[in-house]
Amino acid sequence: MGSADVDDVPHQPIAFRGFRYVFPDTPVATASVDIGHVGVGFELFLRGELTVSARVRRSPVDQRAIRACALKALRAMAKGVMVGGIGSYAPTVTAPGLEFVQSGYRFRAPGTMAFTGTCTIDVARRCDCGTVGVVGAVEYALELTATPARMIDAEPAKERAWFLRHEEELASIGVVVLVAVPIAPGQLVSR
Repeated sequence: MGSADVDDVPHQPIAFRGFRYVFPDTPVATASVDIGHVGVGFELFLRGELTVSARVRRSPVDQRAIRACALKALRAMAKGVMVGGIGSYAPTVTAPGLEFVQSGYRFRAPGTMAFTGTCTIDVARRCDCGTVGVVGAVEYALELTATPARMIDAEPAKERAWFLRHEEELASIGVVVLVAVPIAPGQLVSR
């Protein structure tokens, strides 16, 4: 048997490590639910930096195509985020390729409870130029704001008591799917 011609050898994907994404101070996903006498708003914030890499199928590497694929992968990352266990001190936050681990919570007057922790992200997306991966470990804050339909004048401590009194009503919401907010493309920078 003779040696294979160069054209007979399958093309190996080319690794390309090209971008980092720093989350802005805006939510990545939101939702609002009205349960009659209480309106509930959800905002998911991610804080930190992600690494965006690609395995391209052909050379030369088209930087614009890779960037477009990276932005698509980042947009897809915040889709399908679901929140359950609403009304408890440990709501569950789930999404494909994202793992949320809560480490605490804090009340902010007049009616916001912020649940905080870490989010490990490991998602991949196929695109025309190859496969783009988004990885990183960032901080998260899920802010749940309960607003009564009819505001009553009360001190912050009483507002917190009101929030705690309505745990069962909040729990009746069940599961909420958050809507992804458009990402800030300027935050995606070359390494």
